[in-house]
Amino acid sequence: MFYYDYDQLIFSQHKLNSKKSNYLLRFSFLEYNLIFNFEKQDPERAERELIKFFDHHMDLIENASHEELHRSLINLVGDFTMTGLANHFNGTNFVQLREIYFDWLTDEVPENAKEFKKDMELICKDFFELQSSENQVISIDTVPKQVYQITYYINMHLYDKMQPFRIAEYLNLSYQYVSRLFTHTMGLSIQGYIDKQRVEESKKLLLHTDLPLSKISRMLNYYDSSNFIKHFKKFVGTTPKQYRLHNQQRQLLLKQQTAENISRNSFTNRDSLV
Repeated sequence: MFYYDYDQLIFSQHKLNSKKSNYLLRFSFLEYNLIFNFEKQDPERAERELIKFFDHHMDLIENASHEELHRSLINLVGDFTMTGLANHFNGTNFVQLREIYFDWLTDEVPENAKEFKKDMELICKDFFELQSSENQVISIDTVPKQVYQITYYINMHLYDKMQPFRIAEYLNLSYQYVSRLFTHTMGLSIQGYIDKQRVEESKKLLLHTDLPLSKISRMLNYYDSSNFIKHFKKFVGTTPKQYRLHNQQRQLLLKQQTAENISRNSFTNRDSLV
């Protein structure tokens, strides 16, 4: 194997010890299988691969250095991100999740082999969950480069003021040409895509924050709350307030059902012991 000396810019041959070599080999196989199943959108099979890895190779993980485990997590996040970018229009979701993980994966993470297992499971869960039915999957090879550039720019600037012709100008594209190309490819105009993606972003804010509608509308550069409600209803079919209330009630119901199931199972187990 070769390593890179950043100070002297020299490539030198470096022999790995057998334990390190074996860990890197086994993890590389796992890495390949996880990314393969990520492309196939098969989280169940990926989970089985993960379980098998930890069942059969926990000794290798426990003997691996902290640096090796840390680097493995960083590499996996990078692999998921690049695969997501290559197969999804809204690839910025994967970039944002990568940055969150890069901030979280400090030099102290993971603390031990047990935490490494938890971190791996969490990373896989989060990236697979981004592959929802709402996240349009398509090979970037089949999409005009100019269209992808515009979708990427829009999704990275949802909280900024945007005008379609300014976006084209920034990307050094002919607005007349790219506007027609975008509509033909996406089935809606550039402005329509901006509106749609802002509504999708507002749904996250409605579900995961207590921000008032007026604050959300300002953050996403709507003229006012009425303008925000109008756009939201156009794409979702209900008002932001109704959407938030409905999902809060749904989450509460799910929690109640979970609590009831736990209680019921507890009584069943207790009766079976009597």
